[in-house]
Amino acid sequence: MNILFFTPISPFPSFGGEKIRSAALLQALAALGHRVFAIVGNEDEVSLADYAIPGVEFFVHREKPLTLTERLTGNFISAQSPSLLRLFGEICNRHPIDLAFLDYGYVGQYIRWFSAGRIPVVLGTHNAQAMHTLQKPARGFIQQLRRKQLVNLEKTHERRYFGQAAAVITVSEDDHDYHASFIDPAKVFVVPNFLDETAYTLKEQREKNLLVMTANFSMFMNHEGLRWLVDEVWNDELAKRFELWLVGKHSRESLQQLKGTEHWKNIKAVGKVQDVKPYIAMASGVLIPLLHGSGTRLKCLEAMALRTPVISTSKGVEGVQSDHFILANTPEAFRHAILTFNGRGPLGDLLHEDFLREYSASVNRQRLERILRQVRATAPVITHQTVTE
Repeated sequence: MNILFFTPISPFPSFGGEKIRSAALLQALAALGHRVFAIVGNEDEVSLADYAIPGVEFFVHREKPLTLTERLTGNFISAQSPSLLRLFGEICNRHPIDLAFLDYGYVGQYIRWFSAGRIPVVLGTHNAQAMHTLQKPARGFIQQLRRKQLVNLEKTHERRYFGQAAAVITVSEDDHDYHASFIDPAKVFVVPNFLDETAYTLKEQREKNLLVMTANFSMFMNHEGLRWLVDEVWNDELAKRFELWLVGKHSRESLQQLKGTEHWKNIKAVGKVQDVKPYIAMASGVLIPLLHGSGTRLKCLEAMALRTPVISTSKGVEGVQSDHFILANTPEAFRHAILTFNGRGPLGDLLHEDFLREYSASVNRQRLERILRQVRATAPVITHQTVTE
């Protein structure tokens, strides 16, 4: 098929859960033999030629930052970008598009544009966004009011537009059940977050006393998880036994905000890196001290793919099918789990087996293809016509 793919995300470089998800979807669609015309963000202004995917042609759409008026009125949940609509039209006029794939965020308002041209739409969700926002800490009346407003806006967007899609793809069973509460359940599917197993064959020398936490620390759930870890779990005893590296965007700023320094009690903030895989591969364990969030954590899947044991809260591995995590949900239990961890044993290999069974690209490409075939089979016959504005 010819597929028009749009995401406001900047998938490259692919560091951070939402970026990895979007990049993986693009790679999967191309690997299935489809021709993809991908409209993406490019906030880092990278050369997309450096991230070429055979079968994918890239276009860039730069979203303007929200104005104060847009934030206050909430009209951004339904506003359509004229420049984006023109780009849709240009692509559809030059190529017979069989299906549109809209991925992540406030994109539901564009479904009707494609439906008017009898082009079926698959809508990709990365989480149950309203429920995700509801977990965000709000300190004080103004923050609580803002959070309530945003949750209501997100629920309005979901209920106004998501049901117009031919299929809605969620990443976990919990997210499936949430969306199926207001969308025809027959149109809601699960394709969990997944990774290309061939990109995770790296084997580094394990550092016995090295632990890592990988994340985009500007995201509230990661910053709050780090706050819990350094304020309530980490102590001098742990610092004598282990070195912890915080790897990822804003890790320095996050630790600086919490502790006033980028290096505290054998915790080192590495900052943004081009590739987190070598750090995960060399560590004896990965920590996921999350208290908030939804979906399937890609930081967890990356550890599984690289055979690195995981010490996590239940929230940190929520929705991931494996019985081989080390779980602890209180500060005392989490501290004890780290202190008694030695990195030896079969946990890493067992996690890798679970990853290959449920979260590898080879398995999930087939899940994705079954959904696309079903949408194509049930969609109205498309008569490719020139789009006029």
